[in-house]
Amino acid sequence: MLGEEREFALLGNLAATYLLPRELALHVTGGPFAPDELREACREAGEGLGRGDAREARFRSAAEMVEMWRGLDLPAWIAPYALRDARLGYLAGYGEALVSGDLAGERARAAAEARWGGGWREKLASARERKSRD
Repeated sequence: MLGEEREFALLGNLAATYLLPRELALHVTGGPFAPDELREACREAGEGLGRGDAREARFRSAAEMVEMWRGLDLPAWIAPYALRDARLGYLAGYGEALVSGDLAGERARAAAEARWGGGWREKLASARERKSRD
């Protein structure tokens, strides 16, 4: 009986773990995440993905972020929050790359324009000003 209980507990534990989508998983350490860890991992992975995309002057829309999650079987009580945290992390990572000075000249211009469109100069200046106050 003990063997059966242990096997059930193991199966139950595996059923309560989640893998991040491949593109996000590249930006976070660890393997599967328990639901309590998932949102923090999503935010961290999103930051890495945002910084990476900024270096490539590419910006992912919210629809593209949702598309990354297609096929994942997350419970309804966590899925929208995990997506939101990944998106917030993405925006934070992208913004950090833009205001940090790591991107210069044409790369910074292209990344800012991809993120903000036509009004990118004012928005980038405002973001840099906010960072200098922090």
